[in-house]
Amino acid sequence: MGENLFSVLFSTIKSRFAAIVSKLRLWTSWNFIRTRIIGGIRDFIFGLLDVRPKHKNDYYTIFGWMVSKKLAYAVIVIIGILSIWYIGATTKIFSSLTDGGMRTYSYNSILLRLASNKVRIKGKSGYLAYEGDVSNGYVNGQGTLFSPDGVVLYDGAFVKNRYEGSGTQYFESGVMHYNGDFHDNLYEGHGILYREDGSEEYDGEFVAGLKEGQGRLYDSGGNTIFEGPFSSDNVVYSSLLGKSAEEVRQIYYGSQILYEENENTGSDIAVVMNDINAIYYAAGDEEATDDSEKVQAVYVLSDVFNFGSLEAESIDELKKILGEPVYEGNSAVIMPEAVAINTLNKKKHALNGRVNMDTTENYSDDIVINAIDDSYNVYIYTFSRGSLVYSFVCNDKGGYFDFYEIMESEEDAA
Repeated sequence: MGENLFSVLFSTIKSRFAAIVSKLRLWTSWNFIRTRIIGGIRDFIFGLLDVRPKHKNDYYTIFGWMVSKKLAYAVIVIIGILSIWYIGATTKIFSSLTDGGMRTYSYNSILLRLASNKVRIKGKSGYLAYEGDVSNGYVNGQGTLFSPDGVVLYDGAFVKNRYEGSGTQYFESGVMHYNGDFHDNLYEGHGILYREDGSEEYDGEFVAGLKEGQGRLYDSGGNTIFEGPFSSDNVVYSSLLGKSAEEVRQIYYGSQILYEENENTGSDIAVVMNDINAIYYAAGDEEATDDSEKVQAVYVLSDVFNFGSLEAESIDELKKILGEPVYEGNSAVIMPEAVAINTLNKKKHALNGRVNMDTTENYSDDIVINAIDDSYNVYIYTFSRGSLVYSFVCNDKGGYFDFYEIMESEEDAA
């Protein structure tokens, strides 16, 4: 009987609380909560959209116009909701919902000016143009720049949308082009320049995007060609003046062809340095105590003359840079000029073609000159600038030059 009484009591209590438990389960279920929220939002929106005024106090008077208060409230609320959603959708409020927590902007987005930290920026045609740091409306910090084809063009430091600091630039093929220091989008400081085949071309100093200062040139096989000073992207050929042949070999490591006069006619030599497009000339000196020729002139096998940042291809342009010539006139070709003319003519027609020379070839890179055709004439323009004298070799008066000579002035040579 006692057990029956307990069962009856338990059933009574259970029946009393069953309704409460059912309601608690209903109130705490997600479907119920969602329905109430959606219903509340729906009722709010319906009430918000019911903008029909029912009394004159439901109007605002603005510049003589009667504007419904509810309509004004509705417009303000809608604008506020849209603004909050737009700002939130383009800032780190929703960053956890984006790819890697990184927002993506169009290149001309106003909100990009407000963004900070890491972002992605799309180019005009919609391709991914940049991925990295931005701040204060600029690309600032570390980042990667892409081409429309998705190839990395630059990876490194930026300051105000420009390359600044350490970085790596690539060819459009994706092969590394330059690795080193940048300033204002240009190579500046120390860097390594590569060819598109991947071989190293130059390792050294740069200024304003050009080779400037000490550096080292390499051939496509990775062998050192030249190690010494550069200016405006070119070897400082005048640095060879006054050096012995042995000293030249300490800075120029490329291929050489030695032309030397027959011992019966003289002891001058001309050495072709193919890898830097130059020839050095040394006159034998019987009175020299060290029994070694010194470089007296360097012939640059180029029809373009660079002087600092200036460039000249014609005699008129040379005059604007170097002033009036100290000498000009016809001249019979001399030994190093003949070597220069014949070296140029191996690649293209220059001046009046090859100079006839009687030679004996000891080896492929050691040639003895027995005689040259001294009836071969050239026209020379000579300029003096500072401690150097420049002589430009032309086919005739005026026009353009084919190559030029650099030597020290007589005062400095003495």
